Amino acid sequence: MADYAEKLWLTLVTIFACFCIIYGTRKNPDARSAPDVAEFTSGLTLDVEHSLDTGPAGKFTVRGVLSFKSFKHGVGSFTQTSALNAGEKRKLKELAKSNGLYRIRVPTTIGDQVPGETNYVSTFTKACTLVESRLSDEITIHLDQANNVLGISIVPLEGSCHMEDVETSSLNYFNTTVSLSTTVPGPVPDTQAFVQKLEEEKIAKAKGNTTDNRSFFAKYWMYIVPIMLFVMLSSGGEQRGGGGGS
Repeated sequence: MADYAEKLWLTLVTIFACFCIIYGTRKNPDARSAPDVAEFTSGLTLDVEHSLDTGPAGKFTVRGVLSFKSFKHGVGSFTQTSALNAGEKRKLKELAKSNGLYRIRVPTTIGDQVPGETNYVSTFTKACTLVESRLSDEITIHLDQANNVLGISIVPLEGSCHMEDVETSSLNYFNTTVSLSTTVPGPVPDTQAFVQKLEEEKIAKAKGNTTDNRSFFAKYWMYIVPIMLFVMLSSGGEQRGGGGGS
């Protein structure tokens, strides 16, 4: 019985060694591990402007500054340059009563750059929701993989346009939460490498260069292993049969 267990253990070790050799021979020696993605640590500062006028041609004025210490964490801060004056608060409430749109924008480097002009990405929300939330909102800056500004979004934290009367004194400062969102590209098939491999195989077949450089054991392991198992198990069975007849 001990000899049979020993032979069975030897068989399992042999099978494990076979798989190690096979997968070792299939490993591409030219393969390189992908480099780690560099973590961005530089900051980002954006001037955000808003429009309190009706219509798309309304005038934009400075609302404040969006600041991000790191692209990695994606959490920023908003600094308002000054409190809204009486005229700005009046225009904002009038915009809310007329069910108008409150618009904001930030500069971007994407697109055709005209000397002396600045490109912007913009968004909007209903002015009534912003007023009813007492200027509490959340602004998200959307970036691409190169940290270029792709877009901006704004969501008031409260408010459903019930046209409730909001005290003008509660519309002095924005209570803004700021965050970053970076787009993640989906996997792209390496079609160029695949086509190149097909061309190389085609050329090799045309030249008759189909030599298999694998070792003898790697080529025929599927035949050798069953034979070894059969021989070992058979010899173990014979030893047990001989021991029982004596």
